[in-house]
Amino acid sequence: MLKFLKKTLVFLVGVVLVVLVSGYVWIHPGRGPVEKVDPKEKGYAEEIDGTLVLHLKGSPYEMGYQRGSLAKDKVQLMMKRFDTLLDKAKEEMGLPKFAANLILDITYQLCSAYIPERYKREMEGLADGSGADLQIIRRGQVISVITERGCSSFALWGKATADGKLYQGRNFDWILDAGLEDTAVLTLCEPDGRNRFAGVSYAGQLGVLSGMNMEGMSIAQIGAITKDKSLRGTPLEFVLRRVLEECSDLDQVTNLLKSVKHTVGYNYVIADGDARDARAYETTAHQVAIFGQNDPKETCEYAIRIEDAVFRADEAMDPTVRGLQECSKAPGLPYGSNSYDHRYKGIATRVQQNYGKIDQAVALDILRATAMDNANLHAVLTNTTDRQMWVAHAKNGQNASLQNFVHYDLNRLFQRPETRPAETAAAPVAPPPPAPGPVTAPAK
Repeated sequence: MLKFLKKTLVFLVGVVLVVLVSGYVWIHPGRGPVEKVDPKEKGYAEEIDGTLVLHLKGSPYEMGYQRGSLAKDKVQLMMKRFDTLLDKAKEEMGLPKFAANLILDITYQLCSAYIPERYKREMEGLADGSGADLQIIRRGQVISVITERGCSSFALWGKATADGKLYQGRNFDWILDAGLEDTAVLTLCEPDGRNRFAGVSYAGQLGVLSGMNMEGMSIAQIGAITKDKSLRGTPLEFVLRRVLEECSDLDQVTNLLKSVKHTVGYNYVIADGDARDARAYETTAHQVAIFGQNDPKETCEYAIRIEDAVFRADEAMDPTVRGLQECSKAPGLPYGSNSYDHRYKGIATRVQQNYGKIDQAVALDILRATAMDNANLHAVLTNTTDRQMWVAHAKNGQNASLQNFVHYDLNRLFQRPETRPAETAAAPVAPPPPAPGPVTAPAK
């Protein structure tokens, strides 16, 4: 009997060890080979009005290595800021760091099958170029799958604008007190065999949160909490990057967003500056609803339809998607929520008041006025038709909407500095408004 118990104990210990080792290997996947890369052979960095602009070109590994080497200090700082986010999770939810890291490791592995291999290889190049821990880099790419974000966006053109050109505004509303704005970069990417694009994001992040490609597509996303969610899918930053890399018209965008495996609830506003058109995509893990300008499908009582305009905050207009939402007073009407009253209706009211007179300056005023108080991490305005961008980032814990917007002419910036034509006068940017009075926590 004793001999049998000993054998059983040994067997059970063996099973536990196998499970532990297998689990460790599963959440620490292997990687490809290290390559020799001269980061300045194809890539380079420049400063524009105090902001870091990275020019990345080549294979996925090359582009990752270039980013890591050219922005090494900011990548390393972002790893520290990432640790700050985990400290906040511990303070607010009592979640120990090891548990938060384990959740992110598991999330990355569940998403891994839906992340294109080229992005995984780019992560490896980023780690090698910067000296940062690849495991932490991987965790950072999936944080959007387990956290909520507010945000808002509008696209206006045709009869709505003074010159008929397409302007897209995008507020990225998230956490201000983690210091992510100190790692902000603009990346001008030329991936082998894919579209050239500009991405507004942060040094250790390979996906895109805001941006535009040289085919005339501009992007935005809005968090929209839903009951229909999954950890098995493509993180939104990579969805948006695929739009910029792979799409040159809205039909291609629609095909992509219908085919990709989504994770949690997000609304997207994606515009085509050449066609002067835009669409809103309302998504959950298993639903995709699509709306155009002044869309007759927007039949819910809180919808505000405007010709030559597409705009969104959290609340969905599609009844099925709305029925699955947990944001903006769902499943009831969204009246009284920050998302509806301040962002969605705030955009609509200002567009109606300025209809037909909206130019870059007016669009920027609308963007600033509809940022979330104490949560506006970055704000972007594009003249997508002319490939122009104006970008502001939060500073010292203060909203991006209160900062100066930096102008980027992508037509010039995608040329080497030594071959660029003389710079023409940029459209004037109005100074930021005075700081607001006391702010209140945004309602959900």
